[in-house]
Amino acid sequence: MRKNIAIIILMVGLIISMYFNYQFKAYKDNQEVDYAVKLNHGTQIGIKESIQNLDYVIKSLEDNSSKETVIYTLGNLAVSLKVGEESFIFLDSDFKEDQLSSTDLIYNVFRDMYWYIRADIIDDILSNKVSLEKESRNQLIQDIGVLKQDLEYIDSQFNEDILKEQSPKWIENKWKELIGEIVNRNKGFKLYEGIKMKYNL
Repeated sequence: MRKNIAIIILMVGLIISMYFNYQFKAYKDNQEVDYAVKLNHGTQIGIKESIQNLDYVIKSLEDNSSKETVIYTLGNLAVSLKVGEESFIFLDSDFKEDQLSSTDLIYNVFRDMYWYIRADIIDDILSNKVSLEKESRNQLIQDIGVLKQDLEYIDSQFNEDILKEQSPKWIENKWKELIGEIVNRNKGFKLYEGIKMKYNL
């Protein structure tokens, strides 16, 4: 069993590495990628694909899937959040050309979400700190559901059609506003308590 879990961990790491390298190969080859294309990439992968991956995680938990399957779906979710983080790190130079804007809060929130999934959920399942018995599954479904609901809310306020007409400064301020709203309505949720303290929201 431990051997199987170790293989799963290696596979998740390999998937993350391969996916990340694939997604950014074109960007590394051509640093003059259009700003709108880069922005769309960050929102499509970081937000929309993460929402889809959250659905897969929830379904695997509801279907009483094996530990390996649950870890696999969580690994895919971690990948999309990581790509969202790296997309907005890559966009930071574009933002700073416009009124000294920054993507700092955006990519750091993606990073915090990634580590919440990676350390607080995946690692705890692999180390058996969190079991996948019925009660634990229900709690995970509830916690993952909170994150899904909040990413859907961000997507509704922060989608491609809205962003393409807005300045980087507007995007930066809007993100801070949205994250502040989410933090304040989810008091006691571990992920958001950490975000609130770190970024003084």
